[in-house]
Amino acid sequence: MRKLTAVLTVGALALGLAACGKKNSDAGAAPAASLAYRSSWGADEPQGKIIKTLLDDFAKQTGTKVDLKFVGRNGNENLSTEMASGQGPDLFDTSTDNLATYAAQNLVEPLDDVLTAQVPGEGKTVQDVLPASVRQASSNDKGLAFVPHTVISTAVWFDAAKHPDLAATPPQSWEDFVAYLDRAKKEGRTPIGQDGTINFYNVYWFYSLLVRANGAGSLKALATDPAAWDRPEVLAAAERVSQLAKGGYFQKDFMATKFPAAQDAWAQGRYDLNLNGTWLASETKPKLAAGAKVASFQLPAGGKNSVEVGTLGWAVNAKGKNVATAKSFLAFALQKKYVEQISATALNIPSRADVPAPEHLVAVQQAVAEATATHKTYDDAAADKTWWNDRFLPLHDQLIGGKIDAAAFVKNGKQATTDYLANKN
Repeated sequence: MRKLTAVLTVGALALGLAACGKKNSDAGAAPAASLAYRSSWGADEPQGKIIKTLLDDFAKQTGTKVDLKFVGRNGNENLSTEMASGQGPDLFDTSTDNLATYAAQNLVEPLDDVLTAQVPGEGKTVQDVLPASVRQASSNDKGLAFVPHTVISTAVWFDAAKHPDLAATPPQSWEDFVAYLDRAKKEGRTPIGQDGTINFYNVYWFYSLLVRANGAGSLKALATDPAAWDRPEVLAAAERVSQLAKGGYFQKDFMATKFPAAQDAWAQGRYDLNLNGTWLASETKPKLAAGAKVASFQLPAGGKNSVEVGTLGWAVNAKGKNVATAKSFLAFALQKKYVEQISATALNIPSRADVPAPEHLVAVQQAVAEATATHKTYDDAAADKTWWNDRFLPLHDQLIGGKIDAAAFVKNGKQATTDYLANKN
């Protein structure tokens, strides 16, 4: 799921000296700069093709010797271990939700110096072309941690051709939203498609309701402070999820639905809505019904109306052998002509604000641009993978599956976090 710049001051200088082959009386031509890049995209995916073009151009224009490996989604399972031992690549793909894992091991090179690098031929710096919210989503407490090429977010997706009423007047409150679901049911339609065997998709409901209303940190606190479970907004969000579970708004036996059956059925017009990431239309494109016009609205939760801003991009291995070269690639890659392909070819929201998103993502791009409050993907709560995967997601599945009510969810969640922290320490 889910470009950048060159002529970096110090990094570009080092690269330029290496590439020009300057000689002295004791040595021959300076060795060409090198760059090892391991990508978790597939070579045949749109992003893989964009990356290949980028690196080919970078090698041609700078004389850098590039080693590019496409390893797919599971090919980087040992990346942390390899980087820690000094054997990893110089450059690798990452995202907002993986940032904390690498940062905790001091494996990502701080990139604040890249912010002042000039985007080749544009008279602008990296900081100039990346919106503040996008930079923030790509940063940690040490500053910019990776350079983003894609913005990701979460929204409620529908077919505007089939449901022009939603396009004209999307729900503005939770009550409006539930009224739409009731109307769809009454008219014999299935309001929501849900791939229930994917627990991190199921949790979009509670996560979105809690954090959109209460802002950044409201979900993450549940992993670090048992008392946070007693906040009334936690129960309120859980009650809304329970309302969905008991209301019969999902397809029959949705908790047994195996991905991507529900999202494909949504694409074919069998379900009205699907709460999902900005990659949904791209993933379901081969299954979309004829004449479908994918559109979205933000899940109405009230309160702060915080908007999720996550990013995908490139990080530099802090223990890599060619850190300066990797940084100069980041500057090179943010050129507008490359970032435009994130929109035109990969059908995603580009990281640069001056590059329009595909038509079906314009509403999300606008929501990100106009947001007065933003939060990172999963509110950074997924950074503690043990708590997230072993404690929180299974508990939320019980809530959305209708096996426990909101009060039990809160009670059990508080106890689970208490036990987890006690055993952790």
